[in-house]
Amino acid sequence: YVEGESNKFAATVARSIAKRPGATAFNPLFLYGGYGVGKTHLGQAVGLEVKNQFPDKVVLYLSSEKFIQQFISAAKAHKQTEFANFYQMVDVLIIDDIQFLSGKSATQDSFFHIFDHLHQNGKQIILTSDKAPADIMDIQDRIVSRFKWGLSAELHQPDYETRISILKNILYRDGVEMPNEIVEYVAKNIKSNVRELEGAIISLIAQSSFNKKEVTLD
Repeated sequence: YVEGESNKFAATVARSIAKRPGATAFNPLFLYGGYGVGKTHLGQAVGLEVKNQFPDKVVLYLSSEKFIQQFISAAKAHKQTEFANFYQMVDVLIIDDIQFLSGKSATQDSFFHIFDHLHQNGKQIILTSDKAPADIMDIQDRIVSRFKWGLSAELHQPDYETRISILKNILYRDGVEMPNEIVEYVAKNIKSNVRELEGAIISLIAQSSFNKKEVTLD
């Protein structure tokens, strides 16, 4: 995970949580920001580090869409209690794109009770969203208030220096050498998000490899 001014605060908090899941004031940790800024990566990294440090802890990562699908299946089978009991056994719950609970009132009710049970029992909750808690529409006020109990950390688009670091990290990982002027050109021209930045440099690596040509500025 390449750190820079855009994500340093969130990454520092995430490390603190990984060392003491559920035992810090950062519960829940609510990570929010635009597309491709590293929210999912950071959430999963906490889960993996918790498993490394505490192998006996139950860590669960899933998307909110999966959570909704599971709830609907449980409701159809009249197994809402079993659904809730399963989630209440988790030590670290990481739910991606929580904004998709918007408008799903029955699922929100179930999530509310699961959240309260986990929080009261010192279990860690990590949520990601493309919006700040107050900006998510059609979410119960009681749930929004719980989003704000811990810490909300915004991840921004990576700045130029961070984009350079990300590109160099990819090249190093893949064992590829590329002139600095190429790396700087890509970093200056692709500012949207990390995924597009990665896609651009990987495309250049592929073109160079398949065509057996050095990448030039042209």
